[in-house]
Amino acid sequence: MFFKKQSEPRAEAERSRSTGEPGSPQLKAIDGGKAASVGASARPTPMRNRAIHGAPDDVSLGLVLDALGGILSSFARYPIELPDKSAEEVTSEIGAWQRHATLGYPIDTGAPGAAVGIRERDWSGLVRAVTAQRRDEHRHVTSSVSDLRDALWACVETVHKALHTDQSTDQTTDEQVVRVRTALQRMQTGSIKSEVLGAVAAIEGALQSRRDQQQERYVSLATKLDRLGRQLEEARRESTTDAMTGLGNRKLFDTMAPRAIQMFSLSRQPVVLLMADLDKLKLVNDMYGHQAGDVAIIGLAKALTKVFMRQSDVVCRIGGDEFAVLLTNTDWKVASSLARRLQEQIAELPTPHPSMEFKVGASVGVAQLESFEELDEWVSRADKALYKAKQNGRDRVCVADSLVTATG
Repeated sequence: MFFKKQSEPRAEAERSRSTGEPGSPQLKAIDGGKAASVGASARPTPMRNRAIHGAPDDVSLGLVLDALGGILSSFARYPIELPDKSAEEVTSEIGAWQRHATLGYPIDTGAPGAAVGIRERDWSGLVRAVTAQRRDEHRHVTSSVSDLRDALWACVETVHKALHTDQSTDQTTDEQVVRVRTALQRMQTGSIKSEVLGAVAAIEGALQSRRDQQQERYVSLATKLDRLGRQLEEARRESTTDAMTGLGNRKLFDTMAPRAIQMFSLSRQPVVLLMADLDKLKLVNDMYGHQAGDVAIIGLAKALTKVFMRQSDVVCRIGGDEFAVLLTNTDWKVASSLARRLQEQIAELPTPHPSMEFKVGASVGVAQLESFEELDEWVSRADKALYKAKQNGRDRVCVADSLVTATG
């Protein structure tokens, strides 16, 4: 119960009746908005009950209602269109709750009745209404982003397949043109031979011009799709994160690896897959326990994040102590240099257990994506390179054999 000094003049008889002394100050008790005169000897309400039973200060209450009204007004001013509720309906509903909460008007604007006081307003209904609205908005936005992301990558996959078909057709055309030229070279009729060879050269030029123009368009499309794709991927980063290391998990790798192949078809920029695996992890687990083994795995993850720092780098833990890294716009030579830097970072890590007398290194396999290569083939080449690195003494970097052969 809150008390304030009564300063206005009162009748002499009333003052005498309240205290027995003329002119003595009075205390006015306020309880739930109902005032009653009490004597100076009345006991105040205990402090712990004031928050429940006492009336709030008018100024503070006004500030709270103003803030609440501003929040509800912002919800009503910037509504989100929902499949089963228009923006106008959202604005109307939230606006009705704003007027009810701040002014006491009925929720149903068509219903008769005067404004109600603070205690009679439907505060729990307000919470339910706002919570339901925000829940529906969250579901709608999440679903829309997911649909947009799926549509984007369906577009990329379609273009990838079309490009694959175009490349196959162009290859067949090139072979046919070569056969025609070879046949004509053997002919001895000069004028006919010259005219036909000129036509063949013109066809070749037209084909090459079309390829160049298509490639420019594909590169531009790849750049835009890559930028948009990275933004959309932020929406589901949590579900694709490895709990132990904080890196991507197998689900993320299975999603991003096919997309790397599709983007390569468009941009023709080199893409590399690195497979990294800890050496001697089984020995660590057997001698010092799985906790030390986990420390070693987390150490490798930290080393990976220090080396592969670009936003486009995709670093994933795909199982146990095996990690995969997808590097776009990077060839196998640069990737091999980065892999050696990774091993330097690992060498600087403290041992997973204070009693360990040996270091835990990592072997790395490197495979650059080749034209028309499928995902399984790409991963297999990287795995074979990793296995070869372990066979060569561990703590090594090995490039996939086909790339080594191709580059001499």
